[in-house]
Amino acid sequence: MKGVALITGSASGIGRAIAHTFVLEGCNRLVLADLNEEGLKTVSKELKALDSEVETCLVKCDVSIEEDVQRMIDEGVKAFGSIHYAVNNAGISSKPRVRTHELEVESYDRVQMVNQRGVWLCERAELRQMLKQAPVLTTRTGTGPQRGSIVNISSIFGRVAHPSVGAYAASKAAVLGITRTDACGYGSDGIRVNAVSPGFIKTPLIDVALRAGTYSADMVNSIPMKRWGSPEEIAEGVVFLCSEKASFITGEELVIDGGSLFTTAGKLRISLSEDSPDQSPTRTSKDRSATTYVML
Repeated sequence: MKGVALITGSASGIGRAIAHTFVLEGCNRLVLADLNEEGLKTVSKELKALDSEVETCLVKCDVSIEEDVQRMIDEGVKAFGSIHYAVNNAGISSKPRVRTHELEVESYDRVQMVNQRGVWLCERAELRQMLKQAPVLTTRTGTGPQRGSIVNISSIFGRVAHPSVGAYAASKAAVLGITRTDACGYGSDGIRVNAVSPGFIKTPLIDVALRAGTYSADMVNSIPMKRWGSPEEIAEGVVFLCSEKASFITGEELVIDGGSLFTTAGKLRISLSEDSPDQSPTRTSKDRSATTYVML
């Protein structure tokens, strides 16, 4: 897999796994962006241990700031000349266990700034750069070369309802809209745009939620495959969509969730701690946890 890959939010979790998977697939020039500079340095060392020919460009970047995003692109192009694959992975979660009437405007805005505006700013800058590039990415299907491929990270909460993740759900639904719009707009330019929607993946964010009691460990039993997904499983889907193997795929959402969206009951149980503001009718005084349902 030749070319240059850019990954935001690549200092840990899913972003880190995506960087590893690109290298394992033969892409050895990477632009890694995150606010966590030490994390970026660690990931860079890991990648070079996988392949001694790996070259990395590390960029401290707040994706909600236009100037930071443009600097990320400029530094990547200065280092490698082009950007062929872009994965817009950086994101933050909502304030836990808060329904809409209790959510501060500042909290809502912060989630939108990173998850929605950040993806849009990154995608705009990536498209501008890719449009300058010659269509040199080969395909195995004889359809001619392409300029680039963009994958945005959404979430299953971009298409399901839960009472306490309104800000996050809104931001991730917006990512799907951005993805489909630009897939329509840039397909004729040889640029594909797709989205990946992870389900419940064992990342540092999930670990924090489990320790805080936002999620209960027994929620894994509601996933048909009865386990958490791994960051590496998300990364495999992302890199596939970037690759020549997906040369006729654009505007699509790849859901990687162990079957959570399609449970036979039509809903996924999420157990919250006792101090949750949720008022689910399933809650009883005898039970220390409150069970709510994500409506699909």
